[in-house]
Order: sequence, then C-alpha cells, then structure tokens
Amino acid sequence: MPFARTLALIAGLMIWAAGLAQQKPKPAPIGFPDGPGKEVLVSKCFQCHAPTMWMDQRQERRAWESALYRMVGRGALWTPDEIRQMADYLGTSYGRQK
Repeated sequence: MPFARTLALIAGLMIWAAGLAQQKPKPAPIGFPDGPGKEVLVSKCFQCHAPTMWMDQRQERRAWESALYRMVGRGALWTPDEIRQMADYLGTSYGRQK
C-alpha cells in the first residue's frame, strides 16, 4: 500500500507541475519593433515558432500573407483580419531590404 500511495503522489505532483508550466506566460521577444499587428503576431505565432523565424527571412507583404495562409492550412486558427494585421506588420518590419 505505501508504494501505491507514493506512486499516486508522484503522479499527482507531475500533473500539477505540468499545469503550472503551461500557465507561465511567454516573455515578449526582444528586438521586435513596435507596430500595428505585433501583439497579434506574438500571441498567435510564438506558440510554435521562435522569433528568429521572422528575423532571418525577408519577404514582401504578399509573401508573408501567403505563408500565414499556409499555416491556416496546417491548423492555425486565425481570422482574415488577424492574418491581414500580421502580414502588414511582417511586410513593414521584415520586408526585403532595399
């Protein structure tokens, strides 16, 4: 019986710790310029991607929008307005350097 109680206690602690880990808000990425659409991008994309995903790529707004719609095809749940905001932000902040 003591062994079963110990296992139950360990399992309960692991579940509790996993719940706490999921509740921690992720810190805002450093170095992202402020602008319209930044908060939407941070809240929607950083669930799966690291900040370098955008910093390493330079694309026009339409290419960013296309990439965002591909993410919808892979299961992202975004509204057309959210996609527009993120594409505008990425095109302005991470567009091709001239």
